[in-house]
Amino acid sequence: MNHHYCPLCYAEIPVGSVSCPVYGRDIERWERETPYFDRLIWALRNPHSEVRMGAILSLANQKRPEAAGPLADCAAQYPVDVVQGMAVLDAIERLPSGSEKREALEKLSHHPAHAVRVSAAEKLSVLS
Repeated sequence: MNHHYCPLCYAEIPVGSVSCPVYGRDIERWERETPYFDRLIWALRNPHSEVRMGAILSLANQKRPEAAGPLADCAAQYPVDVVQGMAVLDAIERLPSGSEKREALEKLSHHPAHAVRVSAAEKLSVLS
């Protein structure tokens, strides 16, 4: 069975809902008025790993340095999803160099998953 979630609070909602049953906010209006980049950042918290992965890949293509922190937070929030963590690292690697990128890699160099931790440390050493 498919589950649908409010894109604002991630409460489960019936298919075709136009407003959030928890907070009453207009979902369609939020989607229309929220810039695409901001919706991608918000999607990093989605309960569906497929949605998060789509946001990770799209943020890599956006190449905006301010995505680094939210991407690292996503990997930290789901530490058992190593595939997602590695995708986050690939996305961060594609971002322009800067303090946001360095801070994100530093955070991920302490990730619980060995593969993510080691890869983040390697990418961080290349920046130095």
